[in-house]
Amino acid sequence: MDRTSYDSTWEEDEEDDSVEQECSTNNVKYSYMYSSAARDMQNYRHGYRYSDPSYHIDLKKMPNLCFYRNEMAFKPSGYHIEDFLNKGKDDYNMLEHNQNYIQWLFPLQEPGVNPHATPLHKKEIQEMKKDGRVTRNFLEAYKLMLGFYGLHLENEATGEVRRASNWEERYTNLNNHTHNNLRITRILKCLGELGFERFQAPLVQFFLEETLCRGQLKKVKRSVLDYFTFSIKDKRKRQGLVRFAWKHYEPQCEFVWGPIDLLRDDQVELNRHKTRNCDSREEHRGENHKEDETRPPEIKKENGQDDEKEHRNVKTSGCWTWGT
Repeated sequence: MDRTSYDSTWEEDEEDDSVEQECSTNNVKYSYMYSSAARDMQNYRHGYRYSDPSYHIDLKKMPNLCFYRNEMAFKPSGYHIEDFLNKGKDDYNMLEHNQNYIQWLFPLQEPGVNPHATPLHKKEIQEMKKDGRVTRNFLEAYKLMLGFYGLHLENEATGEVRRASNWEERYTNLNNHTHNNLRITRILKCLGELGFERFQAPLVQFFLEETLCRGQLKKVKRSVLDYFTFSIKDKRKRQGLVRFAWKHYEPQCEFVWGPIDLLRDDQVELNRHKTRNCDSREEHRGENHKEDETRPPEIKKENGQDDEKEHRNVKTSGCWTWGT
């Protein structure tokens, strides 16, 4: 078995990690770090610096940019982006069974199964991120796919999502067609490529809650843990999601997506911090109470008179009015 580690989530400095070195945290190994999923997600998070792309792109054409500008249809036999967005809203059957559109709708810096789709180029990414029409169409494409999965974008500023009204029907489709797990991984990666990184963590948090807390989407659960969570480029947010997953995963002793000893120590420290805060509040409350008891009688009387005068109300004809 290849024992090269690929997950750098728990390294102190992710920029210094290397796939050629076996890493550990608190002398604890966790099996996910050696997996092909960890290798794939780290390669993505690091801008594919461990890849040697065999494809080339004509920078004068930039097909992904042209597609999102509505200047060309996706291939083969596809639609222009704005026509596709209109059609897809009412045609979930097409979204489920058409395998040609997803790599055009959510392009990545890696080749996929559609030979007519061209991987993103870094220069193309820059052009797409600063084009207003592209970003508007991309946001609509994201909303379209959320709807297909039974979700709704609640807040465009934060990326918060919630269940849509048809969630039960769409969840059934998700459980029955597991190729959508690959699509969601692609969507998460693309969000991080095209300037919508803020949408990543809220979507992953939602899926963690649905699978681990509410017992939904049982056939999506493994992908949430193997791929979705580790698509998050922000290390602190990624660590937070792993901690959340560990807290709600059962049985915890079989959790393989992070170092259990570290996660357990973190939880113990968090509980201690909460206890200290509670004790501090109780102590502060006691001091205030003691302070009140030691006030001179004349001050207590004056305060009481002032309070009574300030808050005196008169009730007339069923309405409250301030007394004068």
